[in-house]
Amino acid sequence: MKTSPNQASAEKRRLDWPLITFFAIAYAIAWGIFLLLGRIAEQSGAPDTTSFLRQAESLQFTGLNLTVPGWLVYLLTRLQDWAFSIAGLIMIAYTAGRSGIRELGSRLIRWRFNWKWYALAVLPLGLYSIATIVAVSSSESGVSAEMSAATLRKMLFSAEAGLFVSLFLRGAFGEELGLRGFALPRMQLTMTPFRASVIIGALWGMWHLPVLLGRDPVSIVAFLLLSFGLSFIFTLLFNGSGGSLIPGLLFHATQNWEEGFELVFPVLLTTDWELVSTLLLLLVGIVAGVVVWRGSQRQSLTV
Repeated sequence: MKTSPNQASAEKRRLDWPLITFFAIAYAIAWGIFLLLGRIAEQSGAPDTTSFLRQAESLQFTGLNLTVPGWLVYLLTRLQDWAFSIAGLIMIAYTAGRSGIRELGSRLIRWRFNWKWYALAVLPLGLYSIATIVAVSSSESGVSAEMSAATLRKMLFSAEAGLFVSLFLRGAFGEELGLRGFALPRMQLTMTPFRASVIIGALWGMWHLPVLLGRDPVSIVAFLLLSFGLSFIFTLLFNGSGGSLIPGLLFHATQNWEEGFELVFPVLLTTDWELVSTLLLLLVGIVAGVVVWRGSQRQSLTV
C-alpha cells in the first residue's frame, strides 16, 4: 500500500515523543544534578557553583569543607556529563531493544571509512596548535615548553587535562552515544541533515546554560553560536563516515582538550589563546554548515 503525499506530510508533522523524551531526560539529569551540586557547594563554603564544578573536575577541594565525600561529587559531575548518552541508551533500548543496542555497538567499531574523516576528526589539534603559535608569538613572557614523562602522563590520564578522561568520562562518550547515536539518525529519517543539525545545535547549546551562568553576554552568545557550528561538523563526520561514531568521538575529545596544550605551554594561561581557537572552530563550523546545507538541498531535489 502506497503512502500518499498528505500522509507522508502528516507523518513528518507528528510529534516524535521518543525524541522529545530523550531531550527531556538529558535535561532533567544534567540540570537536576547541577541544582544538587549547587546545594552541596553552598553547604561546603564554595563561592559559587561554577567554581565548585571546576574544583570537582580536578578532584581538588582545597579550602572547602565538603559535606559529602569528594568521590561522590566527582561521580555526580560524570553523571552530569553523561546525561545525553544515558538518555540515548534508555531510548534506544525502549524503541529498538537489543537490535538497537547492537546497532549502536556496531557504530562504535565501524572504522573502515575514508581517511579524510579521520583527518577532520583530529582537526582541533591543528587549530589549537595554530592558536598556540599566535598566542606565544605575541606573549611578552617568552616561550617555554614543559615536556616530560610527568607532563605526558597528565596530558593523557589526569582528571583535569587527560585526553583519555576527555574521551571516556566527559563529553565525547558522555554525549555522542545519545546525540549522534540516537537523536541524529532518528531525526534524519524525517528531516534533512541541515534541519536536524540546527535543532540539535540549539538544544545542545541551551543544555549547557546552567554552567554558563555568570559569564558575560558575549561569551554566552559565542558559546551558543559555536554549538551550532560544532553540530554541523558532527553531522558531517557522522554521515561522511557511514554512520560511524568514531570520528565524532575523536573530534569531541580533542576539541575539549585545551588543558593539554596549557600543560605543555603554561604561558597560554596568561593569554587569550582560546579566543583564537574558538574563532577557528567557528569558521570550520560555518564551512561545515554550508556543506551540510548543500547536501540537504541536493537530497530535497532527489526526493
